[in-house]
Amino acid sequence: MGSVVVAIVAILIGAAVRSAGPTARRPGAAGAAKLAGYGFMALGILVLLGNGFTVVSVGEVGVKHFLGSIDPVPLEQGMHMVNPLASIEKMSVREQAYPPDGGVEHIEAQTSEQLNVAIEVSILFRLNPANAPDLYQRLGSENQIKSSIVLNAVRNGVRDAVATKSINDIFSPNRRELASEMQAAVQAKAGDRIEVLDVFVRDVQAPARVRESIEEKLEREQQVASERFQTEIIQERALQAVEKAKGLAEAQQIISAGLTPAYLTFHYIEQLARLPAGSVVYVPTGGGVPLMRSVGGGG
Repeated sequence: MGSVVVAIVAILIGAAVRSAGPTARRPGAAGAAKLAGYGFMALGILVLLGNGFTVVSVGEVGVKHFLGSIDPVPLEQGMHMVNPLASIEKMSVREQAYPPDGGVEHIEAQTSEQLNVAIEVSILFRLNPANAPDLYQRLGSENQIKSSIVLNAVRNGVRDAVATKSINDIFSPNRRELASEMQAAVQAKAGDRIEVLDVFVRDVQAPARVRESIEEKLEREQQVASERFQTEIIQERALQAVEKAKGLAEAQQIISAGLTPAYLTFHYIEQLARLPAGSVVYVPTGGGVPLMRSVGGGG
C-alpha cells in the first residue's frame, strides 16, 4: 500500500510541475518543467503498474483485500495480476513447528485420578490454504492465527487427552500411543482450520509424592525379581543335589549286587599277588583263630 501512495504522490507532483511550466519567466524553463512533470508522472505510473503484479512464493498462499473487503479465493504460488490498490497478505503453508525454533510448550494437566502432571510437548502443523481468507478475516495475520488457534488447540487438546489416562498410562514406556491420542485431541480442537501432522511428548513430570511412589514401586519390583532369581538358584542347586544322590544310590545298588562271595574271593587272591615280598597276612578261619602267613613277591 505504501508504494501506491508513493506512486500517487509522484503523479500529483508531476502534474503540478507540468502545470506550473507555462508560467515560468525564464527562457526554456517551461520546457524543463514540462519534462520534469512528465518524468514524475511516468514514474508514478510505473510504480502503479508494478504494484499491479504480485508473486506468491513456493510454500505460500496469498490473501487479497481492499478497502475492508477480502477476496474469498486465495492466491496460489506464482505470479498474479491484482488491483494495484489492493493489499496482499502472504502466509506460509509449509510444515511448521510449534513452539518454533525447537522449543517446547509446558502444560499442566490432570490425569483420570485428578493427579497433576507437567508435560512438555511440541507439534508439527500447517495451515490449510483453502481456509486462508477465512482465517485472515476472523483472526488476522499468520502470527495472530498461531497464537489464537495453535496455542489454544495444543493446550486444550493435551489436557483433554491426559484427562482420560491414568498415571500408569502416562508413565508407561509406550509414549507413541499417548502422543497419537494427543494429536487426535489437538486436531479436534483446531478443527479444519489447521492440519496437525504430529505431536511429540518430550518430558513428563509427576508430583513429588507420585514420583516417590513410583520409585518405591520400582524398587519393590526389583527386589522381588532379585528374590525370585535367588529362589531359582536354590531350587536349581537342590535339584542338582537330588540328582547327585540318586546317582550315588544307584551306584551303590550296582556295587552291592555285584559283590558275590566268588567275586570277593577272586579279588582277595588277586590282591595277595600284588603284595610285596615278606608281607604278613591275617587269614580268617572257620574257628575264628586267624592264621598268619608270609606272602607276596608277585608271581
